[in-house]
Amino acid sequence: MNKLLLDRLKDTSIFLGWIAGLLLISGFCWFLSRPLRVNFLMSSINNAFTQSGDTRRLTESVTAGSLSPGLERLGTWYNLNTGNKAIVFTLIADGIFMPCMAVLDSVGKVQEIIPLSSNGSRMLTRISPGIIQLYIRRIEDVYE
Repeated sequence: MNKLLLDRLKDTSIFLGWIAGLLLISGFCWFLSRPLRVNFLMSSINNAFTQSGDTRRLTESVTAGSLSPGLERLGTWYNLNTGNKAIVFTLIADGIFMPCMAVLDSVGKVQEIIPLSSNGSRMLTRISPGIIQLYIRRIEDVYE
């Protein structure tokens, strides 16, 4: 009886060790690949701006160390060539995940929200204005 319990406990601990190792490795990969993901996102958005004829470009990412506490949790921050800051985030409403970019002026007020998906402008009109205002207020409150 004791032998069976010890064998089962050993098998379970080996299995849990494998799962913990996989989670640890994936966490390190996610953390260490952040600069690559940020640059890939920046080039994708700049390509979308080029295709739409917009003259704005994302110039560089804003490092988490230069942001106030709490800002890095909202999304990925960039500087625009116009001197403003922009945040790329995911707007979630009614089960719809929509990547968006909010452009902030120098005071920290959201000037506009730009949808970043192919059907984004159509989907943005379907989302309730209250939800959009909630996201705008959250960005502006944390930025101050």
